Amino acid sequence: MRKTVAILIMAFVLICCVSFSSYAAGLPEEEEVTTEHAETTEYPDEVTRQPDLVADAAIVMDVATGQVLYEKNAHEQKYPASITKILTVAIALEHGLDFNKTIEMSENSIWSVDRDSSLIGLDVGEQVTLGDLVYATMIKSDNSCAYALAEYVAGNVESFAALMNEKAAALGCKHSHFVTPNGLPDEDHYTTAYDMALITRYALQNETFRQVAGTLSYTVPATNLTDETRPLWNGNKMINPSEPYYYEYCEGGKTGYTMTSNNTLVTFSKKDGLELICVILDCDGSRYAYTDSRALYNYCYNNYTYFYPLSDFNFSPTGEYTEDTNVMLDNYYASLNHDMVDLQVDNSYVLLVNKSMDTTKIEHSIILYDEPQENTIGEIQLLYEGEQLGSTPITTTTPHLSSKMELGIEERKNDSVFQTIGKIVIRILIVVAALSIVLLLYGFLSTLIRNTKNNKRRRRYSPPQQRRRRRDDDYYL
Repeated sequence: MRKTVAILIMAFVLICCVSFSSYAAGLPEEEEVTTEHAETTEYPDEVTRQPDLVADAAIVMDVATGQVLYEKNAHEQKYPASITKILTVAIALEHGLDFNKTIEMSENSIWSVDRDSSLIGLDVGEQVTLGDLVYATMIKSDNSCAYALAEYVAGNVESFAALMNEKAAALGCKHSHFVTPNGLPDEDHYTTAYDMALITRYALQNETFRQVAGTLSYTVPATNLTDETRPLWNGNKMINPSEPYYYEYCEGGKTGYTMTSNNTLVTFSKKDGLELICVILDCDGSRYAYTDSRALYNYCYNNYTYFYPLSDFNFSPTGEYTEDTNVMLDNYYASLNHDMVDLQVDNSYVLLVNKSMDTTKIEHSIILYDEPQENTIGEIQLLYEGEQLGSTPITTTTPHLSSKMELGIEERKNDSVFQTIGKIVIRILIVVAALSIVLLLYGFLSTLIRNTKNNKRRRRYSPPQQRRRRRDDDYYL
C-alpha cells in the first residue's frame, strides 16, 4: 500500500514537471520568465556614450565649478539613508569641534535609535571624544553617534534638524527636507541626487571632512565602561584596495541603506586634477552602486577636462590683450586722477570643457560696470560660439578706487549736464542773433524804401524852373 502511494506521488510530480516544462517551452521568447538582474553597462568602444545604470537616480558634479557632467532623475525626491550623515558631520565640523573633548552618551542618543541599525555598541553614560563620534559616524555609520553629535551641537535633534534644513536651503537645495541626523526612515526625510551633490561639495571645503571621509580604518579606544577597543572599517569599498570594487582615484565617501531607500552612495574622486562628486540613489544592490559609480567616473574622465582660459591674461600695456585693455582704459578711467589702475583677474579661473571642444575658439569679453561694486569693477565673460561658458570678476587693489570711480562717474554726469545746458544756451543765442539780423535788415530795407518814395514825391511836385536850373547848374559844373 505504501509503495503504491509513493509511486503515485512520484508519478504526479513527474507529470507536473513535464507539463510545466512544456508550458514554459511553448511561451514566446519575449515572455519567458527570468530573474536576471539589470547590470551596469559601459561602452568602451563608444567613449562619448553614457553608461546604462542600475540606480534610479544619479549625478556627477565637478567640485571646482559645480558643473553637472551627468544626471539621471537628479531632481527626483528619494530617501537618502545614511548619506544624510555627510550633512550632519559637515554642520558639526562647522561649529569648531574639539576632537579631544570627552562627552557622555545620553539616554536619548542610545535608546532613540533602532537597536537593529548600524551601531558600534556604545551605552548610556559611556564617555567618548567628539573625534570618536565623528569617525564612528562617517566610517561605521553609527546612528547613535550621529544623534550624539546633533545633541552636542544644537541641544536636541529637532533643533539640529532645523540647522540641517537651513544649511541645505542656503546651499541651493530646493527639494530636500531633513528630520534626523542619521537618515533612519522617515516620510518627511528626503533629498535628491542634485541636492546631495551640493551638500557634498560644501562638505569638501572642510579639509577635516575630507580626511575623515577618506579614512579606511579607525579605532575607538577603551572607555569608562569597557577595557576593549573598537576597531572600525570604512564601509565604502571603493577606497579599500582589498575589495573587488576598489577604484584607485576614489578619495572617500559615504554609504547608505534602508529597505525604503535601497542602496545609496556618495563618493568623490580625483584624476588628472579633475575632482568629481558622484551620487547614487535608489539602487537595487550595493554592488551596483559601486559599478554604477565606476562607470560614471570612467565616462566623465574620458570626456571632460579642465581648461584655464585666463592663464596668460594681464592688464599691462605689453599684455596679450592690448587692444581691449587700451579701449577699457581710454573709455573708463580717463577721469581718474592716477596714472594706472591696479586691475586684477583670477588667472587660475577654470572651465570644465568637453575634450572634443576647440578651446582656441573660446573668446573673452570685458564687461565694465556703470557703478563699481566695492572693489569689483567689471567682469570677463568667456564665450564659445556665442554662448557664455562662464565669467570671472575684474577687481582692483587701488586704495579708494571705488570712491574715485564713483566720483568720476558723478563728474561725468555733471559735465554732461553742463554740456547740455551750454548747448541749449548757444542755440538760444544763435536764434536771438538771427532774429536781430533779420530785424536790422528789415529796418534798413524799410528806411531805404521809405526814403526812395519820399524823393520821388519831392521831385514830382517841385517847380519846372527849379528843375531846369538844376539841370543847367549840373551842366556847367
